[in-house]
Amino acid sequence: MKIVYKKISDTLNEALKKEYDVSLEQPLWEVPPQQEFGDFSSMVALKLASRLKKDPLEIASNIKSFLEKSLSKDVDKIEILRPGFINIFISRSSLIGYLNAVIKNEENFFRGKEGKKILIEFLSANPTGPLSIAHGRQAIVGDVIANILEFCGNKISRDYYLNDAGRQIDLFAQSIINVSKALEDNKEDLSSVIPEGGYKGDYIKDIAADFLSKASKTDAKTFGIKSMLANIKKDLKSLGIKKFDRWFSQDKLIKEGKIKEVVDVLKDKGLIYEKEDAVWFEATKFGDDKDRVIKKADGELTYFASDIAYHRKKCREGYDMLINLWGPDHHGYIKRVESAIAALGNKKEILKIVIVQLVTLKTKERMSKRAGTAILLSDLINDIGRDAARFYYITRKNSSHLEFDIDLAKKSSFDNPLYYIQYVCARIESIFRKAKISSFNSTFSKHLRLPEEISLLRTLLQFSYCLKKAECSLEPTFIIEFLKNLASSFHKFYEKIRVIDDDKSLTAARLNLLEAVRVVFHCGLGLLGITPAKKM
Repeated sequence: MKIVYKKISDTLNEALKKEYDVSLEQPLWEVPPQQEFGDFSSMVALKLASRLKKDPLEIASNIKSFLEKSLSKDVDKIEILRPGFINIFISRSSLIGYLNAVIKNEENFFRGKEGKKILIEFLSANPTGPLSIAHGRQAIVGDVIANILEFCGNKISRDYYLNDAGRQIDLFAQSIINVSKALEDNKEDLSSVIPEGGYKGDYIKDIAADFLSKASKTDAKTFGIKSMLANIKKDLKSLGIKKFDRWFSQDKLIKEGKIKEVVDVLKDKGLIYEKEDAVWFEATKFGDDKDRVIKKADGELTYFASDIAYHRKKCREGYDMLINLWGPDHHGYIKRVESAIAALGNKKEILKIVIVQLVTLKTKERMSKRAGTAILLSDLINDIGRDAARFYYITRKNSSHLEFDIDLAKKSSFDNPLYYIQYVCARIESIFRKAKISSFNSTFSKHLRLPEEISLLRTLLQFSYCLKKAECSLEPTFIIEFLKNLASSFHKFYEKIRVIDDDKSLTAARLNLLEAVRVVFHCGLGLLGITPAKKM
């Protein structure tokens, strides 16, 4: 059956197109803060009123007529509230029908069919050191965004961009060489041999010692990058990140002449000039606030030059959308990359930039700093576990600074939102074991009538809205907020309603409801990369 939330969106879009010849940013509706205002509320009339200079109540009335024709079998009523809200109340019979559809189709009931081809690049940590807790947030946010987009029916490719060329890589290699020589000479003070701007930490000593025993087989740069990549892949695996479809090498981009190739393309377009012995790209012609250097006076290519070539390659691969996750220090980088994409004949809108803010730790414990300056991601995972790490990395919006509360993440109480959510999963499994349930009969769902039962059913079916909101905003935290809300609704239900009742028909109906709740929790946690609890 076609889910009513999809019907609402389709009808709203049809109304906007036919009556006003406009389209608005999705989603076109939201979940009201109180159920007294309906299951869904739309502000499209208010948004159109400001654009068309018309009365929002008149627009709302017109759209209401469209909705009533299309949704007559699904709604109890559609009301208009000043100054122009359209509130939709789903009928109990429809809710029961959707409950049975969830039981039958499980998570597939909520899957989308968007069909876009999307490339997401969500980690580009230099292979010059272990991943830090800051890298962990970007990795998890990107991984969950990819999961959500894929679940919504898009074809997703995942890129890790390897910054394996340039001055920092040279300093990394020189640090390994110097420390390995110091080890060979039995020097105790290894810090004194690190080149200015070089790399410190126990990991350099470990790589240098290993390099010393295998130095004849390869050079320090190649050896060091390979060692660090193995370390990075190990950390990502322990964090539950299953794969990257491509590890894209900057060094390979340079060696294959792709940068020279793209510079020649821009030169043919008249967008390259020389000044002060440097080579410049006329980014201001495409919305940037100033022109950008792509080759310095000393002949060294800038990172921007590599990025132009890399994004050219991505644009030519036929993607509908390119998503990049960057750190907060890259805010000023957005316009220059957009200008390069436009200069190469592509629409700027193909590129979506997600800025992921910094992370700090809040804990009474002392976390080690074996990397020399940063707390390692591996230390965090070892301390609190994979599921807690993944969960807490996405408890705030991407653009908000995250204070990672270690002590709360380890707490076994309802103060800990992950525990609060997992407790519901474990409680449902316990009820199923007690009921000795092996299958579910949808014919009994019609017995659900109590306010607590219907309220829980309404809440779990809001998962479709949560998915759409997370997909459109690229904000994984909306999944967590929904799961917390669903957990709260379950706890209110469980406090007042006895699931296993003397009335077998009523028991079967309530077990159906809990099965749908279980499906939604498992699906939501699965998108977050978290394993649902069976016992606690």
